[in-house]
Amino acid sequence: MEIPRFPFDSPSAPPYAPSQKPNTMFFRRKNSPSGRVLQLLESYRNPQGQPRQRVVVSLGDAALAQSDWKSVAAAVGAELYGQKPLLAPELCPKAQQWIDSITRRVMREGRWLPLRPVLNDPQAESLEGVLVDQVTHGQSAVLGPVLLAKHAWEALGLPAALGALGLSPREQALAAASVINRLVEPLSEHALRDWLPGTALPELLGEGILKGDPNRFYYVSDALLRRQVKLEAHLRGQQVRLFNYPRTILLYDLTNTHFEGQARLNPKAKRGKNKQGRSDCPQVVVGMVYDEHGFELAHQTFAGNQSDSTSLVAMVESLQKAAGYPPPSADSLPLGTPPVLVIVDAGVATAANVKLLAKAHFHYLVNDSRRGRKKWQAEFAQDALFQPVSGREHQSQVRIRSLDIKSGERLVLCKSEGRREKELAIRSGAEKRFLEGLEKLHARLQKGRLSDVVKAQRALGRLLERAARVQRFYRVDLKDAGDLRAGLTWERKDGVRDEEDSLLGCYVLRTDRSQLDQERLWELYILLSRAEDGFSWLKGDLGLRPNFHHLEGRVDAHIFITVLAYQLLRYLTYTLEQKGDHRDWPTLRRVLQTHCYATLNLPTRNGTVVHLRQAGAPERCHQEIYEKFGIDWKQLPKRKITAAMNTPATL
Repeated sequence: MEIPRFPFDSPSAPPYAPSQKPNTMFFRRKNSPSGRVLQLLESYRNPQGQPRQRVVVSLGDAALAQSDWKSVAAAVGAELYGQKPLLAPELCPKAQQWIDSITRRVMREGRWLPLRPVLNDPQAESLEGVLVDQVTHGQSAVLGPVLLAKHAWEALGLPAALGALGLSPREQALAAASVINRLVEPLSEHALRDWLPGTALPELLGEGILKGDPNRFYYVSDALLRRQVKLEAHLRGQQVRLFNYPRTILLYDLTNTHFEGQARLNPKAKRGKNKQGRSDCPQVVVGMVYDEHGFELAHQTFAGNQSDSTSLVAMVESLQKAAGYPPPSADSLPLGTPPVLVIVDAGVATAANVKLLAKAHFHYLVNDSRRGRKKWQAEFAQDALFQPVSGREHQSQVRIRSLDIKSGERLVLCKSEGRREKELAIRSGAEKRFLEGLEKLHARLQKGRLSDVVKAQRALGRLLERAARVQRFYRVDLKDAGDLRAGLTWERKDGVRDEEDSLLGCYVLRTDRSQLDQERLWELYILLSRAEDGFSWLKGDLGLRPNFHHLEGRVDAHIFITVLAYQLLRYLTYTLEQKGDHRDWPTLRRVLQTHCYATLNLPTRNGTVVHLRQAGAPERCHQEIYEKFGIDWKQLPKRKITAAMNTPATL
């Protein structure tokens, strides 16, 4: 007679008595004909009180570390039994992944059923006569990422701020939906309407966001833009209130975003040097102020041909507000005002701008231009005087030395192996393209395809202009202006090239904070990478570029919505960083994507069907994230509808 594998899975089996010892789970390795197998087993007692074991799931040759067996088995058991321990153990992310993976596999296979105690709660609602084989679920909607984004929106106090600025509750909900979309899945205001029903935002923000004027999201973005200055001031205050840090360092940098189309009605849409290589498109330039932790403090949109250096004049007032300073016209700072250091890159760090920062009561730390480093070539050559930056044993080496100069400034000369390799690669690529261009033009001349000397000189001029980085290393000319078939002649200036080689990877930092040591100054300058990271998020995951709007107001509103989405993103990642969790937003979004809302349809024998609309039970990987933000997922809205089922008589 065959012994049943799971003796208590049948309906006739006696119920599990609450007085018995709770079941436990554990792992073991077992040899099988196909090799070693990792099995998860359950230990229990039968009705006679005899100890028994049964296999819950076989995991093959799973690479689960033996040191994690006990904690993972206990956590999987708690998930399968529906029990949450009072003091959950601290588990590494890899162990959490194993817990979720094993739990899903057990539930998916459906061969193991828990031996549950009999529940007799008179307050619990029971539903008899459910047609189990006809139970379905549907209308799934993504919950996890939008729930986390909504938490960030509320944690930054934006609903109250918008209410104080005159937006109605419905406009606040539309604004939240617009910004959350830009964070979770950037779309146009038109496509946003079709995206909303597939998310849990109607449950979280109200069904009203699905109704109304088709242009409602354009209108709310315009309303947000009109309140930009006050909203940015509110967010500056919230960042300090939430994280309680002093704001003594400001980072200023610029980026640009190009248009798909001509944007002829936008006076700011101009062609300029595009950082993504799209100088063929009109663009706008965005100047942005960050603090040392990467939070955005203020921004301004400029014309696409705005130079980096002249933008600072327009941004001084924004820097003053971000620092909490009085207006630039003030002769001095109030007593007790902490000094603020502004860090800018080479494109902004002109002599006039340094004076402008000093006049506005800022200290400065700037990177001199690439051409400016030639002035210190002799000092860079004194290799023995450079000291390595500590703590970079597993990174490319950076060596520095400081010089105090007569004007009271301190210079930090930096030699970076990583930057040298990058500059070499950029120059090599530019030189290769330049030489290929020379060969092509030379061939055109020799074949007689270019017979006009003026046109030949123009073609050569365009080629030299495109190769501004490397053309100075070559002497190029027409071999014979009277006979263009003679082609071109070019020769490399090895002396000029060798002179630049010695300066590749070198840069000069300049500051009036001469009391700071050289390594601290270098560390402060590296904070400027926070601004670069911010621009990377804005232009990549948050959809800042390309810009499909054309009108000036719409373009500025698109940029501001993206900036607000970045504020949510930085709040989320910075909060996790304070808890030792350094996952980025794409990782959080991917993990939470599987936590959804759904409708469970329960048809009954009495001719009714009960529709339960609620969030699914989050897995451990979801719960871990929610707990770090204090999100109570158990309080999410639920909905129950009872309706008559269609029967043959009613069809």
